[in-house]
Amino acid sequence: MKRRGCVAALLVLALSGSGAWAQGTARVESFVGVVKAVSGSSVTVQRGTITGIFSVDTKTHVGAKVATTKTQANKAAGKPGLTIPEVVHVGDQVTVRYQEKNDAMIATDIRVASR
Repeated sequence: MKRRGCVAALLVLALSGSGAWAQGTARVESFVGVVKAVSGSSVTVQRGTITGIFSVDTKTHVGAKVATTKTQANKAAGKPGLTIPEVVHVGDQVTVRYQEKNDAMIATDIRVASR
């Protein structure tokens, strides 16, 4: 009897903990397309008839062939690093990984495939 009570208590704790954990994590989605507009605060990407507008900030990671070289040059010149418009350009083929927060799509990672 005592053993069943312990097992039941552990099961309740495990299930309640996993629900709280799942609510705290945001799902990461991907969007592939061509850049139609870029600014310091957003990137607009189009795939067919679908257009996605993604917010970007200092936490957004950008992967491109020239990113490391440009980052090093900016840091050598005393600048803080790269801005999104320095690396992502209109016409680039990109993959954007993003999370939805407060009805906005926040880009966490942008990979530039080609120009």
